[in-house]
Amino acid sequence: MGAPADKISVIIPVFNRRREVLRAIASVLRQTRPADEILVVDDASSDGTAEAVAELREKRIRVLRHSQNRGAAAARNTGIEAAQGDWIAFLDSDDEWDQRKLALQSDALARAPAEMPAGVTGYVIQDYRTGQKHSVSPTARDATLESLVWGCFLGLGSTLLARRAAFAAVGVLDPDLPRLEDWEWLMRYLPRYRLGVLSEPLAIVHKAEDPSFGRVAASLSRIREKHRDDWYRRSWIEGRKFDSTLLVEEAAARYYARDHAGAAILAMRAVATYPFRGGKFFATLIQRAAGARNAKG
Repeated sequence: MGAPADKISVIIPVFNRRREVLRAIASVLRQTRPADEILVVDDASSDGTAEAVAELREKRIRVLRHSQNRGAAAARNTGIEAAQGDWIAFLDSDDEWDQRKLALQSDALARAPAEMPAGVTGYVIQDYRTGQKHSVSPTARDATLESLVWGCFLGLGSTLLARRAAFAAVGVLDPDLPRLEDWEWLMRYLPRYRLGVLSEPLAIVHKAEDPSFGRVAASLSRIREKHRDDWYRRSWIEGRKFDSTLLVEEAAARYYARDHAGAAILAMRAVATYPFRGGKFFATLIQRAAGARNAKG
């Protein structure tokens, strides 16, 4: 299949994260398998982000600038278009990598079959809202179309390493999605290819806030329009699962926006649409319901 070590381009989209993007870049520069180029796509920042990156004077770094803010998906697409490497790695501007990330992942993909031109790794979520830290260790089963119908927790924004050819075949990220662009991209990728998985947490995802309800709702509407018919063509059951998941995602967004009544209604609709969800789903509903009661008290 050819070794990914030939050339790797790292793409870091950034908007007004001057301090955080320097931390992300530092983690790339520490890699035991060095990146060949680092494309920082400044999505019309106003805090001096581009200037701070330029001051690093690292010859492998190129700064690409948008004159208007277009969102993370569009920024990654700008990076993909400009990248010179055969392999593309994504890193969010507020996240960072274990120093072995590129080495371990590129070695695994070098030994993978041709039908596996991309892979992800596990990651650690550092949640500043709660002060908690927990690991997400996906398995090969989680990286299948069957699992994707329940949503996406694979963390593509900071764990994906993929051949440029994969984007040429299935398309780049949807620039009209303000959220969930990784889930939508995988809906196009997984019907054609397999996705490699390294369960070991090799990225740190820093989480300081929840996405706005409006951004999530707009994304869900577009994803429903683009992919609902495909899921129903696979089977009526798969379509019902997909409809249920869309309702769950919207319920979660309302919950984080503190609209607990709206979240409860959507959660009940999700259960009515597909009642056979796993026990973990119902445990989460109970936990969030208890949290809502405590917040009112």
